Amino acid sequence: MIRQAVRFTFLIIAGAVAGCASETAAPPAETGAPAETQSPEVAEALAQLSPEDRALAEQQKICPVSEEPLGSMGAPVKIDVEGQSIFICCEGCEEIIREDPETYLAKVNK
Repeated sequence: MIRQAVRFTFLIIAGAVAGCASETAAPPAETGAPAETQSPEVAEALAQLSPEDRALAEQQKICPVSEEPLGSMGAPVKIDVEGQSIFICCEGCEEIIREDPETYLAKVNK
């Protein structure tokens, strides 16, 4: 529990510096929401990806670190984690994933 609180605090601080998460962040997106319900901003950000990457990002839906919708903070960032390509909302989330990849891969793969 303390570890999660420390990570969350780090996420807020890192996000404030990197433009990622904030204390007034919107609630996490519901998984399974169809692409038609994307906000115009999310659709515009996802349109910046290749068709293949866009399909993967739309399937993943949320950043496993911030739990924000992919595309809500600009074009999602594609990274390789233990041989698996995943998307994060911003570069600020990469360090957090690298510290505990199993936890975040489990979120993506569920």
